Amino acid sequence: MTRPTIKDVAREAGVSASTVSRALADNDAISDETKERVAAAAEKLGYTPNTAARCLRSETSGIIGIVVPDISGEFYAACASAVFHTAREHGYAVLIADTEKNAGFGTESVKTLLERQADGIIFIGGGRDDRILEETAAKGVPVVTGDRRIEGIPSVTFNNRETVSAIVRALYDDGYRRFAYAGEPVGYSGNLMERYLGFKDGISRCPGASAAEVIDPRMDTDKLRAGYEIFGERFSGADRPEAVLTSNDLIAQGIISAANEAGVSVPGGVAVAGFDDARVSAYWTPPMTTVRQDAARLAEECFMKLYALIRKEEVTDTVLRQEVIIRGSMRISGESLGRYLPQ
Repeated sequence: MTRPTIKDVAREAGVSASTVSRALADNDAISDETKERVAAAAEKLGYTPNTAARCLRSETSGIIGIVVPDISGEFYAACASAVFHTAREHGYAVLIADTEKNAGFGTESVKTLLERQADGIIFIGGGRDDRILEETAAKGVPVVTGDRRIEGIPSVTFNNRETVSAIVRALYDDGYRRFAYAGEPVGYSGNLMERYLGFKDGISRCPGASAAEVIDPRMDTDKLRAGYEIFGERFSGADRPEAVLTSNDLIAQGIISAANEAGVSVPGGVAVAGFDDARVSAYWTPPMTTVRQDAARLAEECFMKLYALIRKEEVTDTVLRQEVIIRGSMRISGESLGRYLPQ
């Protein structure tokens, strides 16, 4: 069977071949109605643009890369999926690399993406790859970061520090005085550092409040188990904190499971909050209070910034707001929270 050509699509859609080319490239000069007609004709005929020829004409590959530290994580998987779908709508294919939080893997991933002639790269989440990221941008390759910030590189981030500080201050207004923070090491991750600093900020504004801090590398490798163990090691005594804020839902769930097993009620004996609003967090016992951050919107914003950079357009940084989801594991009055974090 003969492969359909751009002229066949043009004949089917009743337009010129040049119009087909511009329509499939999503050129703003082509009306939406014409784009839809061309797309329908291309789909009917089974036409696929010749990517190699397009590259020679436009000096672009039609490929972008996305680099994440752990594709098995729900948040990163959601980000990758959203980039894939948004990119496809704009005619781009996506290559995904998982660094496993390893700087060497990050270097190899970027090398592979550039060998594949990726038009640009999106880095999402923290990692130990700042150097290779900066070197890539210095070569003139369009680079955007998501959920992390590096000076001089366009980014899309969340208001982590503001959110955590607001939660602490709202809990204080609700009568809590003994606090704790449990999270992964913050040295290589700007977003984790911002959450930790938000906790510190909040405590500093709460006269008479006490605060324990547990930053443990176990929470970077096996969050659920680490949370479970840390409750027994640090929070099981009579002087345990009244409220524990964590950097991740799995850490929080580990703490809650250990508390339940020890006969400590949640939230009566200890209130616990997670972070990320994993899909299962609403169905645990008790349902988890957590912080929701819109992975799809982050990813879409990252792609649109990268798309603009590829087209030699100026872009600016974007900070997205998070949402505090109040459930049974930690009760926070909406009035108190609203003083510090308007929803």
